[in-house]
Amino acid sequence: MIKIHGERQEQFKKECRIINLRYEYYGYTGNEKWAIVSELTEREIIKKYPEEIKGYTPFVLLSIEQGEAIGDYNRNEDKFRKRSINNEDAYGYEEGLTECFHKELITEDYWEEQERMETQRIEFECLHKAMLELTPKQKKRITQHYVQGKSSRKIGMEENVSYQVIDRSIHAAVKKMKKCFWREVAFDISHSK
Repeated sequence: MIKIHGERQEQFKKECRIINLRYEYYGYTGNEKWAIVSELTEREIIKKYPEEIKGYTPFVLLSIEQGEAIGDYNRNEDKFRKRSINNEDAYGYEEGLTECFHKELITEDYWEEQERMETQRIEFECLHKAMLELTPKQKKRITQHYVQGKSSRKIGMEENVSYQVIDRSIHAAVKKMKKCFWREVAFDISHSK
């Protein structure tokens, strides 16, 4: 009995091919989950293989040509999927969108950008330390001149002093800040060795 049943299963596999419709067709909502591809009619399949098709009912019967068309379609889709994996950009470049979501891709070199950002951070630290060494008047005048963009004359008018006094004060502050920068650079160089 077991041998006969095993032979019938082998014969069923030769004459019929099973397709899972929900797997093959994403979004498929029909009642039939399976398709059987065979030259046999539906009645012949039900009569000849009642035990084998129990797990596949209800099913849709497809001809050999229809089954081959599905196979050709799947092979073609797989070929194009593999081709796109091999030949397209890993990020799936789309003009305008990729730059928005992957900023690291639009910089010339990621590590150069990181180095530039680190240098900028160190420069800001040095600037902060240099500003701490200035007098309150020098801090105010440097900020007004370089950050707010005010001229020496305008700052002088606001403080009721001549613009030459403001120029000398700003010049002295810049000189003091340069010394601080050079001390910081020398300190960084001596400690990096």
